[in-house]
Amino acid sequence: MADEEISIVGVGCRFPGADNLREYWRVLKNGENHVKEVPRDRWNHDAFYDSDIDAPGKTFVRTAGFLESIEEWDHRFHGINEVEAELVDPQQRIVLDCVHMALEDGGLTKKDIDGTNTGVYIGSMTDDYINFVLDDNSVSSTYSVTGTHNSVISARVSYAYNLLGPAMTLDTACSSSLVTVDVASQALITGRCSMCICGGVNIIMDPQLFIALSKARMLSPSGQCKTFTKDADGYARGEGCGIVILKKLTDAVKDGNKIWGTIKCGTNQDGHMVTPITAPSEVQQIKLINDLYERHNVEKQKIQVIEAHGTGTIIGDPIEVEALGKNFGKNRDG
Repeated sequence: MADEEISIVGVGCRFPGADNLREYWRVLKNGENHVKEVPRDRWNHDAFYDSDIDAPGKTFVRTAGFLESIEEWDHRFHGINEVEAELVDPQQRIVLDCVHMALEDGGLTKKDIDGTNTGVYIGSMTDDYINFVLDDNSVSSTYSVTGTHNSVISARVSYAYNLLGPAMTLDTACSSSLVTVDVASQALITGRCSMCICGGVNIIMDPQLFIALSKARMLSPSGQCKTFTKDADGYARGEGCGIVILKKLTDAVKDGNKIWGTIKCGTNQDGHMVTPITAPSEVQQIKLINDLYERHNVEKQKIQVIEAHGTGTIIGDPIEVEALGKNFGKNRDG
């Protein structure tokens, strides 16, 4: 059962500079950079910016990767009335759109999945939109709670498509969307779900987290990730949504699904092995890689590409490089 392969049968996304998977491939192929200054329609960033790193109540970052036109949404397409739509968090909106794209990519119709035990697992670590609603009591209505709480990001998908499997919104910070894939994989392997919709979403609508991350010295003042270089000084924030649809490979083959590829997953934690709590553990990274490859009998020498976390921080980068090097750097030629 542990060796049961999990397949990706549908993909949908929206990222800076790309409103769909085809456009995202163009961004990657061309090496496009869509980091830009905070748009005026989000907030007046001049009121919160200061180049002085220690200025109280200020952020030293002016840029991030932003989506275009997040206010534009065809709510009727998803069966949501106009009154409710005004209070629906843009994160819920974009997840619904990307789930539709992923189903369309996989050739799956609403009728195909209606009433199935499909699970929904969405990673999200921010809830900026709730501040807009709480700041103006005059706009509060019947839909304020369901429109703004992160638990509903996943539940909204289940409701829209009448999906009867588990619906969970998970927050494990930077790893949230990857953890949803692992949790969903376990649900498929154990038979709890016949199919899973999972991924992650992030929309930036409030300056407060910029300020907090600046005080924690996690962000790059330049607004660019300089991963694995001597100039690494923090990461750049970005927004978007990525959705994958997962099935057991045997089921995907039996059902004649389009198959992007197969995946094997693992997750662990650092416990109290390092300090502070935000620091990664090289020991645990090495252990997770070893456990995963041994459990699935995969030869590390055959791995051709590694996608790293690559935060561009002076703490995280060296630890990750060491962990990857000690695992994949042995017994290799140039």
